Formats: sequence, structure tokens, C-alpha cells
Amino acid sequence: MTDRWECGSSFPLILPTGGTPTPLPEHRLYGSGRQALRALIEHGRREYGWTLLHVPAYYCPEVVESVVDLLPLRRYDATPVGPPPPPPPTRPGEVLLTVSYFGQAPTMPTTPAHVIVDATHDPVAEWAGGADFVFASLRKTLPLPDGGIVWSPTGRPLPPAAPPDPEHLATAGRALTAMALKSAYLAGESVDKSRYLELFGTAETGLRSRTVSDISDYSREALRVLPMAELRRRRTRNGARLATRLVGLPGVSVHAHTFGVLLEFTRPEPRDRVRHGLIQRDIYPAMLWTLPPETTPPRLLDLSRRLLYLHTDVRWSDEDMDRAAAALRELCRPPGEHAPSAPRPIAARTPAPARS
Repeated sequence: MTDRWECGSSFPLILPTGGTPTPLPEHRLYGSGRQALRALIEHGRREYGWTLLHVPAYYCPEVVESVVDLLPLRRYDATPVGPPPPPPPTRPGEVLLTVSYFGQAPTMPTTPAHVIVDATHDPVAEWAGGADFVFASLRKTLPLPDGGIVWSPTGRPLPPAAPPDPEHLATAGRALTAMALKSAYLAGESVDKSRYLELFGTAETGLRSRTVSDISDYSREALRVLPMAELRRRRTRNGARLATRLVGLPGVSVHAHTFGVLLEFTRPEPRDRVRHGLIQRDIYPAMLWTLPPETTPPRLLDLSRRLLYLHTDVRWSDEDMDRAAAALRELCRPPGEHAPSAPRPIAARTPAPARS
């Protein structure tokens, strides 16, 4: 049978078990993380009189675009690598959005402000206690076709629930179909890979809708049984193993996080060359994010062109992480240099405890 191994990219249809379902705080579910943020900002305008949204200059442009019609925006300096600059001061009526980059604790303001945390990269971490509201896209860390969540660590009233939108449910159905076809393809069945990739692309386009919807039935029920804390532990363990095997990678700083492994190249050109080489080897890294040049400070734009993210979630074993590491070492090896011996394994670090 043809080797259909891959690392990265979208989840296939799986429902991992092997742990206790993770209890969540009182929350509200929506069709996507972007929809959750829209519902939250509309709620803040009504209940708190929000008039301005501060957003990090280093942030997903699609998320920013999804709310640009709701409030005036002001970008502030922020970085996923190195010491974070302090958030800007805020005035009454303003709200500050901060981000957990790759699962790191977000930078919180020292001045009184309404604070929203984007916890997409680690929804079950413990660090969100000082925020007014937290939201996350669930399908980045969980095998779900759709889903966004909002909760308030400080006990503030949540935005109202949204009715199911037929167009959104159709989009979630396309994503679920793509996930099922991908599972069959990876299992060796006669499935046209281009078909499920097309469905994933169509679903991604549908999720850009600004209509706020309820989550799909499948994702709601799957969320009840998924052991989110255990999946986080396994993701973190895989990340620690991969990072250990990349120690000393020439021209690259390796950052292990609870979301995965972040590679920081010294220049954009090696990053692009390595990315294309990984894709040829069926390893699909992500660029988080491709930022707009017209609104991004040059320093952050340069950083965005040097970063590459590697998935380490529950889909992969120790051997898979070793295979990905070997591919990276080969691609980063200077021309003419012989392949070095693999480094001795180092015990994976113990992840921070998940929120109960």
C-alpha cells in the first residue's frame, strides 16, 4: 500500500479517547472563533459602551477583518517571540484584545481596562484568570469541523446565544465531510485527495461569514466527550520531543510551546526553502501569520516572514516526531555536510496543569 503518512494540516475525522472529558466553565458556543469574537464585541457595545478595540499588530489578519465593521481599531506593539512590550494604556470605553501566542501566557495590561484574551492556541490553560472575557476557536486544537467558545473568568454575563444559521451548518457539514474523506484516504481507501482538499477550502471560505451562528450538533456533542486536558498533555509531550531532536539546528531557534513547535529562522529565504522542502516530504507547517505589509510595523513584518509552526497534536507518535525532526535536519544541513547522529533523547518537560 502507498505510504500516506503526513504530519500537519487539517484534522481528519477522529474522536480521541483515553482520558476524562474536560469540564469547562460556564460558557457560550458559536460557529467559529471569529463569530465568538463578533458576539462578544456586540455584547460589549451594548452592555459596556465599548467604543474602541485595541488589537495586537502581530495577530491573525482574518480575525481582525471579521470585526473591523463593529468598532474602530487601534493596533499596538506585540510579539510572539522575546520579551513582550507593555500593552498600551486605555481610556474608559476602550477594550484591549491580547493573545496567547502558541500557548504562552498573554500579556495583561497594568492599567484598568476591559480585557479580551484570544486563547485559541491553548483553551484549557490556567493563565486567563484576570481577563474579563476569553474566546477561542476550537478547531485549531480539537478535531472538530467548527466551533468557537466564550467564557468570563471574572464571572461577567456572557453574550446571548445565537440561533443556528443554515449557511453555517452547511459549511460545518462540508468540513465534516472533508474530515471523513481524509480519514478514509489516510487509511488507504480509494479517495481522491483533491476532493477533500476542495471541501476544506470551501468550508474555510464559508467560515469567513460575519453571520453569528450556533455551533453544529456534531461539534457540540463531540466537545462533551473530548478529553481536552489529556490532548493538551499529549500535544505538549510531542512538542517537547520534537524540540529536543532539533537542538542545534543551524540558523534556527526552536521554541517549544503547548500548541506545538515554533521555528524562528534568521532570514526569510531559508524559512521559505525549508517550508517547501517539508511539504515535498508530506510535512505541512503553518505560517502564523502572513501579515499585511500596509498595517504591520517593519520589525514584526520581518519576524512573520521568518517563523514556521509545526503541529504536534494527538495524531502523531514518538516515531512521527522523530521522522519530522530528521526531515528538518536534512533540510537545514549546510551543503556538503554529512548527516549528524541523532541526539540522545531527553525527557519531555512536564506540561503545566490544565484548568479543571
